[in-house]
Amino acid sequence: MKKTIITVRHTESEHHVKNFSGGVSYWNLTALGKDQAFKVGKWLSENESLEDFKMFSSDLPRTFQTAQEICKSVPLKIETTERLREIDLGEGNGIPYDEYDKLISPKPEIYDPNHRSFPHAENDTELWARMKSFYNSILESDENDFILVSHGGALLFLHLVITGKTLDDIRNDYYFGKAGAISKFVIDEGKCSVEYLNKNVI
Repeated sequence: MKKTIITVRHTESEHHVKNFSGGVSYWNLTALGKDQAFKVGKWLSENESLEDFKMFSSDLPRTFQTAQEICKSVPLKIETTERLREIDLGEGNGIPYDEYDKLISPKPEIYDPNHRSFPHAENDTELWARMKSFYNSILESDENDFILVSHGGALLFLHLVITGKTLDDIRNDYYFGKAGAISKFVIDEGKCSVEYLNKNVI
């Protein structure tokens, strides 16, 4: 069955301008972020036919608010899910970056997907499994077309899962989009085509 997946990274959040970490934290969009998200929705309404799409959003405020602004131009019902949350940084969630930099565990010289940046943080293996599980649920769904509003780190992993890459590819910045970036994937008979990746429309 053919599936279409459009992903959107949330737009400018308070933590971006206040120099705090993100992760699983409860920041709102800035006024600029709301305007950016509205522009994303406007672009989508003018360039995609989205009447039959199902929208999922991370339940964290900055993503849900991005979805709400998009829906001012693209009238879809938003279903929130914890599965699209940003990587859980444990003790590093939502703290000032000067404190974050003091507490974070340095990455090993050789990439280790089981390394934890903080004692109770989610590691790459766990985030990969979460994104893989969510992607599989889309493939198994009776619905065909999806908009997913999520976070930079989570979408990096999800994009790799969708395109059939591996954890080793997380070091390729090509898959990591800026705030508000939009990507579109079409999966047909098990093969994925990328129509655009991390397109900047704001």
